[in-house]
Amino acid sequence: MIRFATPLLLLLALVPAAALVLFRARLRALLLPCLAALAFIAALAGPEIRRAEGGENVFLLVDRSSSVTASATADEVDGLAAAVQKANPGVSFGTIDFASRAVLAVPLAAHPTPASLPPVAASLGSGTDLGAAVRLGLGALPRGEANQLVLLSDGRVTGGLLDALSAAREQGVPISVVPLGRSAPADVALVGLETPALVDPSRPFLVTATVRSDEPGEALLALYRNGEMVSSSSITLAAGLSRFEVRQILEVAGTYSYRASVKKVGDPLADNDSLSAFTEVGASSPLLVVSQSPADALLAALAAPGRLLATRPSVPSLEELAGRRQVVLTGLPLGGLGPTDIATLRSFVSEMGGSLLVAEGEAELRGLREAAIEDLLPVSYTLPQRAEQASLAVVYLLDRSASMLGSAAGAMKIDIVREAAAASVGLLGPDAAAGVIAFDRDLRWLSPVGSVGDGSAIYASLRTLEASGGTDIFGPVTAALDALEAVSARVKHVLLLSDGKTVDEPRDWEGLLARLAAQSDIHVSAIAVGPQPNRELLARLVEAGRGTLYTATDVATLPQVSIEATQRLSRSRFVTEESPVAGTLVIGDLATLPPVQGYALTYPRPTADVLLSVANDPIFARWRLGLGWVGVLNVDLSGVWSRDWLAWERASLLLDTLLLAVEPDAWAAQGLELWVDVESRPGRLRVEAREPDGSYADFLALTATVVPGGDRLILEQTAPGLYETDLPDLKEGAYIARVTDAARDRVATLPFSVPYPAEARELGVDAETLSLIARATGGEVLRGNMRLAERTASGAASYFPAHRPFLLGGLLLFLLELGCRKIPRAARRGAS
Repeated sequence: MIRFATPLLLLLALVPAAALVLFRARLRALLLPCLAALAFIAALAGPEIRRAEGGENVFLLVDRSSSVTASATADEVDGLAAAVQKANPGVSFGTIDFASRAVLAVPLAAHPTPASLPPVAASLGSGTDLGAAVRLGLGALPRGEANQLVLLSDGRVTGGLLDALSAAREQGVPISVVPLGRSAPADVALVGLETPALVDPSRPFLVTATVRSDEPGEALLALYRNGEMVSSSSITLAAGLSRFEVRQILEVAGTYSYRASVKKVGDPLADNDSLSAFTEVGASSPLLVVSQSPADALLAALAAPGRLLATRPSVPSLEELAGRRQVVLTGLPLGGLGPTDIATLRSFVSEMGGSLLVAEGEAELRGLREAAIEDLLPVSYTLPQRAEQASLAVVYLLDRSASMLGSAAGAMKIDIVREAAAASVGLLGPDAAAGVIAFDRDLRWLSPVGSVGDGSAIYASLRTLEASGGTDIFGPVTAALDALEAVSARVKHVLLLSDGKTVDEPRDWEGLLARLAAQSDIHVSAIAVGPQPNRELLARLVEAGRGTLYTATDVATLPQVSIEATQRLSRSRFVTEESPVAGTLVIGDLATLPPVQGYALTYPRPTADVLLSVANDPIFARWRLGLGWVGVLNVDLSGVWSRDWLAWERASLLLDTLLLAVEPDAWAAQGLELWVDVESRPGRLRVEAREPDGSYADFLALTATVVPGGDRLILEQTAPGLYETDLPDLKEGAYIARVTDAARDRVATLPFSVPYPAEARELGVDAETLSLIARATGGEVLRGNMRLAERTASGAASYFPAHRPFLLGGLLLFLLELGCRKIPRAARRGAS
């Protein structure tokens, strides 16, 4: 095969060709010069001839997994395979079909025909093990020849990707890719099924199914228990994730297998429509309530479903908690919990798989500073990031009227006002927002509302404060409200420093007071300055603004009073007003959930799941901590903020729902912690064992069983305190792993589910993975043009220059043309 390094130079050949056409009458005279010119032009274009080496061999790796069959027909797949063969004549092709396994469908053949296109292999599984296909292809390619692999796939590789890339690179065999399949069709998949691992007899619990849909629509959700249908209902799907709950009650102790299935007309893939989970009904375990004085209404509501209760005034020992599954912590000052209490609760949740519900009201949080229990909770009491909204926004209204002229305690009154404002600003954090309005009969913004930072900008503006004129309070209060309404902050406050003696002119005070009363998130406090302030007006403003009225009869005490006021409003972590509650739990029988009379302000952590909220403030949040769950209810259960909740006829159902949300889904005997990895092949069971003092327990004879199945497995120690074993080949379904330590008479259980193959989780072409495969091995992505790059046994095809024959031919033609010209001239001279 010949090619040219500079093929554009071949266009010069048009010149001698045109000369031969245009001057046909002189064809004899021009033939040799034109042929010589053509030879020289060909030499200048850089002719190269491919070196003769071994044959070219290509194996087509054809993806036959379920994700491909859901988006492309067998005819389409075979058509692309045939197109690759047709575009590369002279190449020996073979075909390997693969999914979870790989088989040699068609051996290498020098002249493939349509009849030798790969048949669809049966029983290859539904996954996409690229490693198996590449290893088979590399092993079947002849050594020492020009070899390539061509992958026809959607790129949804579920195993062996790194093995495939490293093996191909090691042998220097490129993998080119042909994207396979159309754009992803609209799919419906059951992506989650949650059940509690252990429930008490006769106690209601929830089975929660999570369905992912690419588009809105209607579907049918069926729930089976031990193979028998217990629920079937039409559901409305939103685009994205939708959650559906089915309430269940089991009376008889034993193990129960749940299986949910979702069906929608036109769903392209059935493999991802079902999931399973396991629930065990065991002996009733009393709920432990840790409280110094639990309310009678609370205990009655908790016991209403027939639940057994136990109470303790303080956190018990870990040995006692080992017999519990759920603990409610309420009516106990969280700041008074010691390190031992925190460590006990952490071990109970993270290592033993227990459940902890913390109910926190003002009594529980009073005096709390940086408590260690915060690390256990799904919420934080401090602003998480600077990028979040400010926790506090304050607008200061400073009276600079003539009443501030004169002196007090040897200092000018206006200087004392300036000092009081500066002292207050100094107490605010850098993330807070603040603004300053100075007013007499008119108002002026000394500092617009903005981030406090280091306070220097506000301090500079306060230096311009001077006393003069009368007093008009109406305008400054209105301006402050306007400004704060545009600010995003958790707590908004107006702090008025004035004697309250405003001008006696018509003002819409009733309208302003009504506006203040309607502002649920803006509060107004005031410091009455001087011996005879207008208390009536200031008290009405503060009452409507749900704030506090302070008194500084001696102007000299104003800085201390302003510090006290600022400390109270900046440290406020409570909302003490009736607030409606919303969230994912406010459905069904809880749709008429009463409002709360107050709540604690907290910030959800990034991994927390907020199930109840007031606006953006979490009311009930949960998160996983190790093997267990921790929930926080930012409302007390003593009847202060939860008055309407505890008096509600469905209070028992509400509390039961909160406890179900943090129901343990794993339970470990003290000192044994279990993990199951079902993504690897084979699956793996791991156990961490510890002694009562917390040290690793070594040289144990641990055994395990997986039910259903029942095969006895022996765990081998692989590291200090760590024991492992391979799981048997498990199909999709629900299982329970039980690990027994006979020497210490302890058993740990862990329910787990084996999902459908990862292959079925998403549909459509994964262009990023396909491109990675081609780049990593030196291949290319084939679209439209299926021509493969030429290869040799040592890599890319090599060529050697072939310009010399063209130069020599041109030179010979040139000399021949000169000779032809000389011979007629010599003959004419001899004749004369």
